Amino acid sequence: MQSRKYTPLIVSLLALTVCLLAISTVLLVRISSRAADVTRSRAETDFKWHLMMIAKRTDSPFWRAVYEGAREEGRALGAVVEMVGPSSDADQQTGAAWMDYAVAARVNGILSYLSDTPPTREALASAARRGIPVIALESDTVPEARQSFVGVNSFELGKLLGSLIRDAVGTTGTAMVLLDDATVRGPENIMLSAVQNSMKGYPGIRVVPFGIDSGSTAGFETAIRQRILNDRSLDTIVCLNVEDTVRVAQAVIELNQAKHISIIAFRESDEILNYVRKGIIRAVIVVDATQMGKKAVQAMIELLETKHANDYVITDMHVITRENLEESR
Repeated sequence: MQSRKYTPLIVSLLALTVCLLAISTVLLVRISSRAADVTRSRAETDFKWHLMMIAKRTDSPFWRAVYEGAREEGRALGAVVEMVGPSSDADQQTGAAWMDYAVAARVNGILSYLSDTPPTREALASAARRGIPVIALESDTVPEARQSFVGVNSFELGKLLGSLIRDAVGTTGTAMVLLDDATVRGPENIMLSAVQNSMKGYPGIRVVPFGIDSGSTAGFETAIRQRILNDRSLDTIVCLNVEDTVRVAQAVIELNQAKHISIIAFRESDEILNYVRKGIIRAVIVVDATQMGKKAVQAMIELLETKHANDYVITDMHVITRENLEESR
């Protein structure tokens, strides 16, 4: 009998609990909604510009550093910066396709690595029709189709490479410069010209450009190995990207030529710096990637706000060797 007396009370307490839970849920939803509105409002207030950065490779330490610099400067200047691009060599999405994506997203500005291909030129024309400015990063192969370039000075890079070649070769020998492709393009022509100019007064040093059609890793490695084995005058190999540098270092080691051939690299990675530490790579020229990202955002914001930007914005370079490796990191 006593349990029946308590039944209405228990039912009432359960009903009250359900009501309280329902009220709490409604209040939580309202608070969350208001918080989202506040966050959205702050985002709209804090960020005036939406910029998209198209990297050559999003998995590259270099491009990640460029992005970090761009994102940091964007926060300071009222811009949100988004990075997209191929994630690996296996990624079938080309830079031109990412450019089309950025145009379709109606961003305020595009910061991009540009390759001189018909699809890239079409994408640049599409951006121009939409009034979206484009700043080229690292590679300036289509200067007539972009508003500004942020990267290294090709002539200064050539002079620096020339001085490193002279130090490596001495007075007599051959330096082979690996190009990204069989076709020598504008910036590479300027760089090679500066290398050749730096050899005036050193008639015993021969600088030989070497390019192979891109897209064949096996063909590239075979050609390099044959050159190392057959050209006894070869003293130095100059590599202009991370992938070539690693392949050449591996070939030199496997062919037991590390004591006879010096490697000079442009651009670093952890693996390359490890080769520097071991003495396999003589020197690597490093670009200030973070500075590149910051300067690119500065140039774009100036362009968006004043309709003016410098045609050329140069970023710093420095040389890392076995002797200064630890203090440079």
